[in-house]
Amino acid sequence: MVMQLPDKGPFMENVVVTSADELKELVEKALSRGNGAFFKVFAKGSDGKYYITVLLDRSKVLAAECLHVDRKQLLSGEEAVRIIKSFVGKPMVVDVYDLDELELKLSVADNLDAYSQTPKVPLQELFGGTREVKPATASSPAPPQVRETSKEPERRVEAPPAVTKPQPAPGKPEVVVNLSGGEIPEKAFQAYAEALIKESKRIKGLTIERVEFDANVGEGVVYLNVRVQGNSTGGSRDAEVAEKRILHAVSKYAPIILREAEIKPILRDVSVVINGQEVKPQEIVDKDKKKTANVTKDGKIVLSVLEDVWPYFSAFSRTVISEVESAGIKVDRVNFDVRGRNEFEINVSMVAETSMDRDEVARIVRDVVGRHARELGKSLKRYITVRNVEVEVITPALPSTPTATAGSAKAAEILAKKQQLEKEVEELLKQAGIDELSVLTEAKKKESEDTMLKSRIEPAVETLKNRIHAELKLVPRVTFKWLKLNHEVRGLTVYIDIEASFIRENVGGLFGSFSGVSDEKIKRDITETIQRIVRDVSREYGVNITPKKLKIVLR
Repeated sequence: MVMQLPDKGPFMENVVVTSADELKELVEKALSRGNGAFFKVFAKGSDGKYYITVLLDRSKVLAAECLHVDRKQLLSGEEAVRIIKSFVGKPMVVDVYDLDELELKLSVADNLDAYSQTPKVPLQELFGGTREVKPATASSPAPPQVRETSKEPERRVEAPPAVTKPQPAPGKPEVVVNLSGGEIPEKAFQAYAEALIKESKRIKGLTIERVEFDANVGEGVVYLNVRVQGNSTGGSRDAEVAEKRILHAVSKYAPIILREAEIKPILRDVSVVINGQEVKPQEIVDKDKKKTANVTKDGKIVLSVLEDVWPYFSAFSRTVISEVESAGIKVDRVNFDVRGRNEFEINVSMVAETSMDRDEVARIVRDVVGRHARELGKSLKRYITVRNVEVEVITPALPSTPTATAGSAKAAEILAKKQQLEKEVEELLKQAGIDELSVLTEAKKKESEDTMLKSRIEPAVETLKNRIHAELKLVPRVTFKWLKLNHEVRGLTVYIDIEASFIRENVGGLFGSFSGVSDEKIKRDITETIQRIVRDVSREYGVNITPKKLKIVLR
């Protein structure tokens, strides 16, 4: 299945392209109409026919997929880009769709798998010299201009920018503005750059040498590419911190453009070059990619840590929980969230059943985690600390049964004899032909079974409510607010209605756009947690508990 678009028709259909220049012209024409474009390409190679789909913004490829029609083989990402490059300059049939800003974002959202796998290749590299095109406006577009800012008076030259670079004042970072498509007051970019430079002075060992803005003015917005260059005198860890903080600052201070020029800034591309090494936001996310998964098949232990040290912390978490349970604490569920790269910080969230009080359990868990963390730190040769240990304690509720209430082996023996006598009496009544009394016996038996069932239902529902309440506090990315749980007994089944409310915790700044998780994914995780607890309690108490209504409110 190749990529799909929002419901939209092409503005050019079945266009025959026979050269790279014709394809380049077609791309530029599409991009001049909006913020992005979508191409459907039909081509034939030596090994068969291909159907290719490509999603672009004004500077780069966002997503690409390729279907080998004869083999019915779907290719995406780097392989799809490679095939597209091989067809540039050869005959092909093309359908072209122009996309506005909203349609472009929806297209990315609808094709996230392809987007995540596709390298963001510049159009110049893919189509051979395609220039970045601004959206169409009512008036004739002005030729691109470059405005360079330094201590010298303002001067303008025709694009492309001159090869020679203006020299900034000694000790003062160079600020360069490449502006096209309209005018924006120079002071807006100067104020933005000064905020970034001021932020850099708070970062250990960092010195900014150059800030460059590529600004393309549209209707009420300006599209920005920001590039910051500098040096760090600290170690590799200091350079990593500098990269992250400057990338965050670029996002944080972008509203200065809106304040100074009354035009909305939209960041399209950001890069930071420290000591000659370039880094972009997605590269930091990939570098610091964490793996979150179950350590045990039953889902009791969940671990979140960098992928390259997952095996070490996986074994660590198993050992910790084994020792905690040997101390008489039954662990229902535990999350280990390990943060950091060169140094690690462990955060533990646990739900446990025990007669001990909460503080005592937390002390035991912290001691065990701390001791094993020190041992693991020696093996990895990294500093590991234990920051937070959050524990929710559930006091075990034992179901009330005739055997349990008897309280002794002697009482249990008497009850067993009573049941045997009842069976003998029932058999004698049948032999005597007094069948009408068997109805009373059956009714008495059903009443006894109902009483026994009810004695299990109340403790089961109470345990269910406590466990759900405790585990919903551990759900990541949200804050648990309240829980409503009502139950109704029909025959041998307990039907429950559950409603739970949460507040979503949003991650702001530049990195928020890369680390967001959809509301549907969060609701699905919450639903699976509740369903798992219902299954566990049903099995433990021998009661059939069935969710009739499950509502998750996420605000």
